[in-house]
Amino acid sequence: MAAPFKSNLVTCIVPAAPSLSTHLLFDKAHLEPTSSPINQFLERLHSINRLSPDPSTFDPLQGQLVLLGVIAAVESYLRTLLRKIITTDEISQNTSYKRDITFGAAVHLDKHMMPEAILERISFVSKESITGSIKDCLGIKGHTPTSVDAAIDEYVKICQLRHCAVHRFGRLGASNALSLGIQDHRELLEKPLLLDYLSLQTAIVICTNLVKTINNYIFNEVLSRLPEQAWQGTFTKDKKLFKTYYDIFADSVSSKGFTIEMKALYADLLEQRRKYLAGDR
Repeated sequence: MAAPFKSNLVTCIVPAAPSLSTHLLFDKAHLEPTSSPINQFLERLHSINRLSPDPSTFDPLQGQLVLLGVIAAVESYLRTLLRKIITTDEISQNTSYKRDITFGAAVHLDKHMMPEAILERISFVSKESITGSIKDCLGIKGHTPTSVDAAIDEYVKICQLRHCAVHRFGRLGASNALSLGIQDHRELLEKPLLLDYLSLQTAIVICTNLVKTINNYIFNEVLSRLPEQAWQGTFTKDKKLFKTYYDIFADSVSSKGFTIEMKALYADLLEQRRKYLAGDR
């Protein structure tokens, strides 16, 4: 039986396909930063924001690319934060022991980077994935505070814009419209995203607020659950333990709202614990 007819027409000339050696594109000499995850995020954010188009000649497409970089910085912050906590905090370690990792990660990753393998299949673009990962990996129980919920809700909207930019060249898809609110967006289906300078900067502030809100939330959660006997009541004796957690969460980059000096923050912790034990809640 003869093979079915298949045309062989040329609609465009295809050049010789190049080959890319991807193993040469990564910095093998790179050393993992020792600064806190929030400091790394804020430093990256500063670098990314320098790429923002000038307000007077703003290019919406370039604005979308900046937005992608900002969200990537948020995801990197979350992964780095969870990794550092898991490698430091005993309760988080015990919780994460139940999580699966790939065989390749177990063979090739350094021990201190192993928690990254737990997060490989997680994409921090929904409320469920963010709150679920925090609780499942760190063993944090109870309801998420209203302030954290509100920060995540706003951030998830930005993630929908990112999805449009990455997968649809900025056009609004039906699933994005449903997530953002179909009543307000039904007439905008398949319309392109038109970021302006103000909306881009607003999105960056929303992302920054999410990071700072989560930073405060998790710091207090993991610190509060340390047993009473872990503390001896003086900074000299408790410095090593407190510094272990302080170094993970301290913000020394923000021009406003940066973390207060370690000894003063420790004093605040003792005072809050004293009031709690005295029944002043």
